[in-house]
Amino acid sequence: MLEIIEPTGILRKYIKNYCIVEINNSIDYMPYKRVFPQGNVTLVFHYGLPSKFKGKKSNEYIESNLVICGQQTGYYDLSLSGKTGMILIIFKPHGVKPFFNLPINDLQNKNLSMSDLIKNEAIELEDKLFNSKNNKQRIIQLEKFLIKRLSTDNDFERIEHAIKLIENSKGQLKSKVVAQELCLGIKQFERIFSKHVGLNPKKFASVIRFQNVIQMNNENANMYQLAFDNGYYDQSHFIHDIKNITGLSPRKFFNDRK
Repeated sequence: MLEIIEPTGILRKYIKNYCIVEINNSIDYMPYKRVFPQGNVTLVFHYGLPSKFKGKKSNEYIESNLVICGQQTGYYDLSLSGKTGMILIIFKPHGVKPFFNLPINDLQNKNLSMSDLIKNEAIELEDKLFNSKNNKQRIIQLEKFLIKRLSTDNDFERIEHAIKLIENSKGQLKSKVVAQELCLGIKQFERIFSKHVGLNPKKFASVIRFQNVIQMNNENANMYQLAFDNGYYDQSHFIHDIKNITGLSPRKFFNDRK
């Protein structure tokens, strides 16, 4: 079962959606599935058995019950339990920092147990979530937790505008152009953007461009056209970029998605 739920009230400004995943299967763990960068930070609560996680440069381990997944620059492999139940809070690209007082780039390529980040609050939240009768109650508890932690961020609107510029250009707008639009020097812009989004502007743009490549491939564009339309210098640059993000050659990656 997969269910998408919209956030309520003020949280719509920061959260893209909630995603509920449930599996009731006789096997212990499902086959590994490769997960690619999405451009979002995600908070995950496992009320079923947690998943197995294997990063690009890490050994396999079982996730914590409550985990925050930072921005990714490459792939990781995920194996869901056969008895999965989990709620994912998928933040907007710049939406997580107002709830956590730390530079979000500290979470880059990490899946961090919430108890390592905010120990007592995480323990209290886990207890409330496990004692909730259903997902409606769990989401209410999660929203209460987030609203309580919400703080004002003076750079939020500025970074939101930068993200819209990058997304509207499908990842092809240069960082210096975005910085000029925001009336910031390039170094200052890169620092503020990284602190709020978890990736520097160039990396974030590459993720947006990668997502656009996937969309265009779904529309049956050929590989040369994909490279040209997404601003790659040449096919070798395109091949290198896709392989670095996915761990696969473009041909293998696209064939696996058919």
